[in-house]
Amino acid sequence: MLFTAMTAMAVDGVSNQLVSITSNDGTVLAGTLTRPANENGKLPGIVLLQGSGPIDRDGNQPPVFRTDVLRQIAEGLALKGLATLRYDKRGLPANVSSVPADPAQYPAYFSWDRYVDDAYAAYAFLRAQPGIEMTKTGFLGHSEGGLIALDLTSRLVPTEKPAFMILAATPGRRVDAVLQEQIGQKLTEQKASQAQRKFFLGENERIMKTIRDTGKVPDNVPAGLAALYPAYLGPFLQSWFKLNPPALATRYSGPVLLLQGDADMQVSPERDALVLDRALQRREGSDHALVVVPRGSHNLKPLQNDKDPGFQGEIDPSVIERTASWLLSRLDS
Repeated sequence: MLFTAMTAMAVDGVSNQLVSITSNDGTVLAGTLTRPANENGKLPGIVLLQGSGPIDRDGNQPPVFRTDVLRQIAEGLALKGLATLRYDKRGLPANVSSVPADPAQYPAYFSWDRYVDDAYAAYAFLRAQPGIEMTKTGFLGHSEGGLIALDLTSRLVPTEKPAFMILAATPGRRVDAVLQEQIGQKLTEQKASQAQRKFFLGENERIMKTIRDTGKVPDNVPAGLAALYPAYLGPFLQSWFKLNPPALATRYSGPVLLLQGDADMQVSPERDALVLDRALQRREGSDHALVVVPRGSHNLKPLQNDKDPGFQGEIDPSVIERTASWLLSRLDS
C-alpha cells in the first residue's frame, strides 16, 4: 500500500489534511485526516467507516441526502484531542479513476472483501502516521461501517488488533433480516395493501435466498425492488447477508462502545443494539458500554418531530462527550 499526504487546512481549532490511500488492489481512495490544530504530540487515532450505499467520507449521499454525520464526529473528536481518518468509498466521484472500464469486473471490484480491504488500508495508513500513536488506534463504524469493523477485526493477527471499537447504529442481526424489516416498514409508510405487502415481502425473501445460495441476483427482480439489487452486487450481498454480528463481536477481546439512537428507524435499539450488548456481556472480563441517545435518529441526531428523518442539524452533543470520555479513560489507563 502507498500512502500520500496532500495539503492541510485548519478551521476553528481543527486541522483537515487531504490524503490519498491505495488499497491492496490498487484502488486509490481520497480521504481526510482530521486532528486538533497546532497539536504536535502523538494522538490516538480512529478510522471512521460509513454506512451502506454510495456514502462519502462525510456521511453524505449527494444529492439524495446530506447528514455530515462523520464530518461532525471527526471535528468534534478533534476538539477533544483525538485524530480521525475518513475516506470516500470506492466508486465515488473522488475515486472514479480506479473503477474498472469493463462492467464485467464490477462484481469483484465491489465485493465485500474489497471494502474490508479498503478499511484495512485506511487503518494501516493511520497507524503509520508519525503523529499517531499506533497502539492507540481503532475503529468507529456507523451502521454498515460497524459490520466492516467487526469483520476486519476478526481477520487481523493479534499484533494488528485495534485498541478499541466503537459501533454506532450497527446491526446486531443478520442484514437480510434487517433489510426485510426495513422493507416492511417502508410498505407501511406507503400504506400498501395486504396483497402488496405479501407480494413484495415474498419477492424480497426469494431474491435474498437466491443471493445467499448462489451469490447472484436473479433476473426477475420486481421494479419496486430493483434499486436494492443491481446485478453486480450479488457477491457483495452474499457475503453481507452471511455475517453474524454477535459472533464477530464476541471474537474481539478489547473495549467496545455501542452508540444507538432510541428513535432509529433503520437499526433497532431492542433487536440490534441490545443483541450486541448481550453478546459482549458473554466475553470474559468484557469491557464495553452502551450509550443510548434519547430521541436519536439513525444518524445520532435528535428528532425535532415525529416526521423528522433525522438527517439535518448537529449530532447530539452527548455523542461526542461520552465517546471521548469513554475512549480517553481506556487509552490513558
